Amino acid sequence: MKSSNEQLKNRGYVTVEDINVYVYSNKNELLELLKSKEPYKRTIAIKLLSNKNELDNEMINLFCTMLLYENKLYTKMELCNALSKASVKSAKIMINYLGLIGKNQYTELPSKEFNKKSYPLPRDIIARTLAHMSVDVLPELIKTLKTNNIITIREAIDSIGFICFYNYNSYSENILDDLISCFNEHITDDIVRWKIVRAFESFNSKTVMYILINIKENDSNSIIRNEAKRSLDIINSKFTF
Repeated sequence: MKSSNEQLKNRGYVTVEDINVYVYSNKNELLELLKSKEPYKRTIAIKLLSNKNELDNEMINLFCTMLLYENKLYTKMELCNALSKASVKSAKIMINYLGLIGKNQYTELPSKEFNKKSYPLPRDIIARTLAHMSVDVLPELIKTLKTNNIITIREAIDSIGFICFYNYNSYSENILDDLISCFNEHITDDIVRWKIVRAFESFNSKTVMYILINIKENDSNSIIRNEAKRSLDIINSKFTF
């Protein structure tokens, strides 16, 4: 059953006609519109603000803070779309919100295996947004692996793996070394271990193959052993040595 126009608006959906009503609004007027109780008006404000203005640090912080509380689908989607246009400098701010928005992050290993040949989208909404940005954000994401914030590390790994999987000729080999170091540093954290095993599938490396074979044969957790096998299969089908 199709949703009515009113139902869609209540979820933050907008049409071109809706946007055109506010297209000549100035920045201050759009900032006021962000506070509207009507979700579709918030969506319009986000879209026009991101199209008309440079996404400076203040705007990035504002949009990230909105994501903490926004619960309407299309408005959240527009926030993510706006944030994905941000610069590397602004990505530094976004990284501070990794793992803090929503409750969709993994807190335990999944019982169901991921059997597709694609790389899964990050579940964390900021990690997913960063994953769709350019490879230029990788150095900032890598920095998080060297912190003690395990929540941030877990989500950053997803973004790193996704970016490297789809841009495997564009990144530095040092990223692999940093992932291996992170793996060894957090060897007792099952989620970090599992996510890095998955991220390894993005690398055309004999070193990675050796590590994955060892994990497949010796890791104490069957889910991680199976993920290592999947990563090996992906590497063998995707790359030629």
